[in-house]
Amino acid sequence: MLDSFLQKIFVLTACLAINSCHQLSFIDVPSTNQNSRIDYLVIHATSEQFEESLRLLSTPNSNPVSAHYLVPALNDPSYPGENLRVYRLVDESRRAWHAGTSNWGNVSSLNDRSIGIEVVNEFNCRNLEPNPGDDQGIRVECQFPAYPESQIELLVRLINEILDRYPDIDPIDVVAHADISPSRKSDPGPKFPWNQLYGNGIGAWYENDAVAKHLETIRSQQPSVSEVQCALLVYGYPIEVTGRHDSQSQFAMRAFQLHFRPANYDGSIDDKSIAILFALNEKYRAKASNEQRLKCQKQMGSE
Repeated sequence: MLDSFLQKIFVLTACLAINSCHQLSFIDVPSTNQNSRIDYLVIHATSEQFEESLRLLSTPNSNPVSAHYLVPALNDPSYPGENLRVYRLVDESRRAWHAGTSNWGNVSSLNDRSIGIEVVNEFNCRNLEPNPGDDQGIRVECQFPAYPESQIELLVRLINEILDRYPDIDPIDVVAHADISPSRKSDPGPKFPWNQLYGNGIGAWYENDAVAKHLETIRSQQPSVSEVQCALLVYGYPIEVTGRHDSQSQFAMRAFQLHFRPANYDGSIDDKSIAILFALNEKYRAKASNEQRLKCQKQMGSE
């Protein structure tokens, strides 16, 4: 009797298991009304050696952060391999915690719509603190090591594969961590070879002829602070048009210079930086959204 009862229980359990494992079948009709949720690519530098970077980005800690990819360097004594390999930490379909408080163009919280790449580089910055209302110049102490060529070659391969998967990522939306959080971040720093990446079909860069043309105009008629701030806003930087080159304006200009004018990244407004900015807007933002331009005009009108 007991054996018969146990047999019935076994059969019933098996039936329940089979039913619970049965999955819905779907009819796939791909809609044309869709696009990728990935619109941005954010480049970071770790500020730590490989081993510590991997720990911080992949295990529980007091400040949980992550990225989709980690790119090591062969000259790192904590890197265990003889050949460089990319480390994938978060699947591209999932949200990594890499951008933090961030803005670019009309978009905030870029974690939701971006892929983050951490590049091992032991840069170090101190005193990167905004000081609202301070027009006397920001003071930031940083040391930026160079990036080995083998590391950049691997990074270029990785980014090109990502761009093949997400061809709608605009060149101006391949950004530095400093671009999207200028008052908090400096990475990947002035020694990151953005121009070299541009030569490999990655990101934005300016044309020298256009810069020369704008330099000539600027030297004959100097733009106002508001016009420069407006140009930074149109390009994508998070900045308020105040008409004063206050600390938030200096940090935005410094982030721009870290990316596009690494010979001088003190945050001051100079002719060469303005000319590069105007040339970039002419090349990439000629059709900037009306929302951005109206926001700029409104802020300029309220000075």
